[in-house]
Amino acid sequence: MKEESFVGRGAYFEGKLAFAGSIRIDGHLRGEVRGDGTLVIGETGVVEANIHVGVLVVQGAAVGQIAAKQRVEIGPQGRVEGTVTSPRFSVAEGAELSARVEMGEISR
Repeated sequence: MKEESFVGRGAYFEGKLAFAGSIRIDGHLRGEVRGDGTLVIGETGVVEANIHVGVLVVQGAAVGQIAAKQRVEIGPQGRVEGTVTSPRFSVAEGAELSARVEMGEISR
């Protein structure tokens, strides 16, 4: 997958982010994220937000209420805290998960 947009390491963004396609966050984002595509949180990325996306890939940290229409993947360096709702969910060995997980279809 090729990221179409990018928030770089060291960048800080606060507010609402809406996207189509895919986006990678290696900086810090606080607020709300919405998109039908793929959100990748890189190893240096921290997202503290209400997240509503198609696919979420966490290699850094995600904190908040998370809803992914297709799937959530937490990599070996990933950390997730909050509430996660998605029909498919995978957690790699070494990942940290401190969340309430609800597996099922999401209507929006």
